[in-house]
Amino acid sequence: MKFVLLLGALVALSLPVYGEDPQTAFQGFCEEWMQKLQAREHHNIENIKWQSSADGVHGAFIGYTREHLCSEKTGTESVPVGTITYREVRYEKRGNSIAEAELSPAQPVETTEITEIFRYNGGRWIY
Repeated sequence: MKFVLLLGALVALSLPVYGEDPQTAFQGFCEEWMQKLQAREHHNIENIKWQSSADGVHGAFIGYTREHLCSEKTGTESVPVGTITYREVRYEKRGNSIAEAELSPAQPVETTEITEIFRYNGGRWIY
């Protein structure tokens, strides 16, 4: 249970529970995490900062691959730990105008493999 101070009163926040045991719970947590990354990618596309150059305009944004690996490890006396591995991709869009660049296909410029590490505490996965 997490507590926050809200308008002078201590309020308990209930975080979502994803399953009965850590392993089952992690699968739901992992899928939700990937959905959050897709929402972030959409936000990044909507907020591209366009730059003008001699050959038109260009802008970059960060996106995420749909392919991912979720793994959870629980020892006999240890805190359960989960990892999510995916790729973060920096894309670029170009065109003669912003309108044209927005319609252009995004070209991958750089890819980085990301591994996020999470722990299970109090019946929930923590990030």
